[in-house]
Amino acid sequence: MDLRRLGTERANAASANLDLKPALEIARIINHEDAKVAAAVKRALPQIAQAIDRIAAALSHGGRLIYVGTGTSGRIAALDAAECPPTFDIDPRMVQFIIAGGPKALASAVEADETPARSVAEPSRRRTDEERCRRRRRSERTHSLHHRGR
Repeated sequence: MDLRRLGTERANAASANLDLKPALEIARIINHEDAKVAAAVKRALPQIAQAIDRIAAALSHGGRLIYVGTGTSGRIAALDAAECPPTFDIDPRMVQFIIAGGPKALASAVEADETPARSVAEPSRRRTDEERCRRRRRSERTHSLHHRGR
């Protein structure tokens, strides 16, 4: 599967140069993008209900739910797996997670776990150390702004 074809793996034009925008504009961009979530969930309700039914049936017959993810989705999977036992009074072994990069990926990003090996090896896609540092600093500022207060 070519992950570059997935909409979630493409750059979001609305957030281009986010780190250079005023705080109010950043908040508006995030709010506008967040507003799209409810409509997307609404469109997927039949598939979500089907997944719930199948998972509930499997769990009621001794099965398990195992989340598998990388990056942010892997960390969200870990959080949900940790919350299921106290929320639903179930055995912790019923809902588990696997995250690319292992346990260390829970606390910090593990570079290249989401990057196909062929793209890492392409010289035209390699970044200089200086460019990587600049992008990382901007990303950290933007990330902290985006997640502050959530």
